[in-house]
Amino acid sequence: MPTNSKHIIFNKRLYSIKELVSLIGVTEWFWRSQIWDGKLPFVQVGRKMLIDSKDIEAFIQKYKMHY
Repeated sequence: MPTNSKHIIFNKRLYSIKELVSLIGVTEWFWRSQIWDGKLPFVQVGRKMLIDSKDIEAFIQKYKMHY
């Protein structure tokens, strides 16, 4: 659950794509494209793709912009 507009606290280990949409505010297709392009690792559980919170943090750090 976001504490403010700039900081997200991840309370679980694995998140579904739909949960990421709610938490971070970018589209489901964005997350799917990052997975399909190999930019974001995932865990396959049945038909569901789950993303490790540590990989989400690493993804954010990698693409963080500084001006």
